[in-house]
Amino acid sequence: MKNSILLFFLFSVTCLQLQAQVDLPVTFEDMGLDYGLTDFGGNISEITGDPDPFDPANTVVKTTKPLGAELWAGTTIGGAAGFATPVPFMPGSTQMTVRVYSPLAGTPIRLKVEDSADPTKSVETEALTTVVDTWETLTFDFSNPVAGTAGLNFSFVYDKASIFFNFGTDGNTAGELIYHWDDVEFLPGPPLPEVDLPVTFEDPALGDYGLTDFGGNI
Repeated sequence: MKNSILLFFLFSVTCLQLQAQVDLPVTFEDMGLDYGLTDFGGNISEITGDPDPFDPANTVVKTTKPLGAELWAGTTIGGAAGFATPVPFMPGSTQMTVRVYSPLAGTPIRLKVEDSADPTKSVETEALTTVVDTWETLTFDFSNPVAGTAGLNFSFVYDKASIFFNFGTDGNTAGELIYHWDDVEFLPGPPLPEVDLPVTFEDPALGDYGLTDFGGNI
């Protein structure tokens, strides 16, 4: 009987792990978690070992942008459900980082976040790689969106992310290229100063002054 209870407990824990929703930071180190990697536009992604021979135990994502891939080919993290909690953007805290291992320097990497329930609510920004076949941490500042795309709206829910390698160039033009990436994180800004009397609402450094509505106020 004890063995049966133990087996049931282990089975239940395993199921919970498999059903757990992805959340930031995403490190790709939990083999019991379904990261919901979803390719589109011709990309091919898989979780694999680190290409750096000095860190073979590290787990990363390998994304191939092959011949025939669209210029907008990308990979979504977390599947249709997105992250367990929204990206906590606020004034002064608008950045995310991703570690990238690129075969070419000067490659535009685009990161897009959106509302998993309403894809019309999105914002996207880009960063350029600077090294070849070497890990670097790219910073994506969503307060600086790509020209022609929507701006960051702090009232929106952003709980889903997609990454695009060599955005704007299709696979036939660039040839097949392989990228590795890891550690998708939100980068908090410095804490806002505390509000104190007198409150004049004249200091932009205080953000929204912690205004909190209740009872139906807006």
